[in-house]
Amino acid sequence: MTPFAVQAQTCANSSQTPLTKSRLDQIATNQGISLFEVGVKFERFALNTLKPGDPIAPNGRKFKSQSRENKVKIPNVQPDGVVPLSIITTFPPFFRQFADAIFYEAKAVKGTLLPPSHQDYQILGFLDVLSGNPARAAGENPAIVFMTTSDVRKISKKTVAEASSRRIGIWHSIGCEITPPFGNIQMGQAILINPGVYFGSGRFPRGYGGPGTPGRI
Repeated sequence: MTPFAVQAQTCANSSQTPLTKSRLDQIATNQGISLFEVGVKFERFALNTLKPGDPIAPNGRKFKSQSRENKVKIPNVQPDGVVPLSIITTFPPFFRQFADAIFYEAKAVKGTLLPPSHQDYQILGFLDVLSGNPARAAGENPAIVFMTTSDVRKISKKTVAEASSRRIGIWHSIGCEITPPFGNIQMGQAILINPGVYFGSGRFPRGYGGPGTPGRI
């Protein structure tokens, strides 16, 4: 069982430093990585390392979002990673799985808390798609896991409220710097932001990721 926790930025241990976008840029530059590549490098690192031994495959599919289209005429969203939601119970059926019910999204950014309007209502689009997943009709909870630099010190209240109204779990993991050696980073534990969506379901969510495997972008 994963204990419910208040929203907080969590590193693997107290010796690590939450990784800001500016610091990530410095590390990338010192490793010969162009600043234009930093976002993609961070995304790949987060997907590959957040779940040790179980890398999240990059997603190349787009999902239709009517809510996003209504807002800005963009008809779809493309999360960075997509995995199924697996449900294990003590009564038949003992195992159920819902495809495409958990989104992973990496954001190496500063100056935002990821409100629904972020990047032309991309976040709203994610929540719109997840709320239409068959898991919801079955009484289960889809989820989205944000993997960010520490500049996203918390997830927007508007995003949390929107997700909670749709019974979608919001999880948040930040990157942290390990010193020494220079340049090594690690994704922290994915923390559940809105535990209330799981109350009454009898489910104990876990396995969404972190602490990740240490490494370099």
